[in-house]
Amino acid sequence: MGSTPPAPGSAPLVLALVGPTAAGKSDLALEVADALPFPVEIVSCDAFQVYRELDIGSGKPSPDMQARRPHHLLDVLEPDDPCTAGRYAELAASAVRDVWRRGAVPLVVGGSGLYFRALRDGIFEGPEPDPRLRARLDAIYRRPSGPRWMGRLLARIDPAAHRRVHPNDRVRRVRALEVALAAGEPISRLQATRRPPLPEARWRVAGLDPPRGLLESRIVRRVRGMFAAGLVEEVRGLRDRYPGEWPGRLAIGYREVLAMLAEDPEPGDLAERPGAVEERVVIATRRYAKRQLTWFCAERGVTWLRGAAGDPTAEDGARRVFRAD
Repeated sequence: MGSTPPAPGSAPLVLALVGPTAAGKSDLALEVADALPFPVEIVSCDAFQVYRELDIGSGKPSPDMQARRPHHLLDVLEPDDPCTAGRYAELAASAVRDVWRRGAVPLVVGGSGLYFRALRDGIFEGPEPDPRLRARLDAIYRRPSGPRWMGRLLARIDPAAHRRVHPNDRVRRVRALEVALAAGEPISRLQATRRPPLPEARWRVAGLDPPRGLLESRIVRRVRGMFAAGLVEEVRGLRDRYPGEWPGRLAIGYREVLAMLAEDPEPGDLAERPGAVEERVVIATRRYAKRQLTWFCAERGVTWLRGAAGDPTAEDGARRVFRAD
């Protein structure tokens, strides 16, 4: 860590480490940061780690991990204070510039694809989400012929989006059609008007892509660890303190435990239930990891590393990406 970041006059650098949940991005980020020849501070890119009190279920870095390097955008909002992608991008861009002012390099770490895109590329001013239209499009997509029909429709009204969005990416196909039908204008044209929050930045992005078997085992180990660490108690406390709507209610792990508590709000006979809930969380996490990989595979400029935290090959690969001239 004896040398300095790129000299003044060159474009300021932003590093990023992205990939699926349970791949060990936070652990690998610390290992790589220690090995880089310039000071590094970590900026979280996670939709739920931004909230106070959502610690276990969000996989927030431990206090010991946070003590090793400065971390930003952890515990900055109350649990009932909604955070949109646009708001995150503003907070993260401010954090990145603060890191630059201190003469360090920011390392953006996380798996929230929409938040990452909002920070790097900006967001466009599209129409407000229409729940009824989205529900209708979702219902059509789930029919046996739905994906093919929607693909033809998208190709007709927004050829650029049709070429860019993977045929199996239901969320982005539905959103593209929703925007086009609601705004009367293709989403690809609207997206061309967005402005990046950090237009001066030079990005180097590494993505973790663990072998499927390894990722599966890491997901199971992570979920079991969350329950052993007290996830049920964390969720029960949040439910009692925030009886209304709060964003974390929708997060994997939190929503399954809340459903369990709703079935029997008293702790008396819950001892046998967490095992079944753990399995539901494992399944949901596995599906989410697959969606994350689909999302980030569509992002430009990602150098993929075959491995996970603890794999020397992944660590060496990340160092090469981040130190590239």
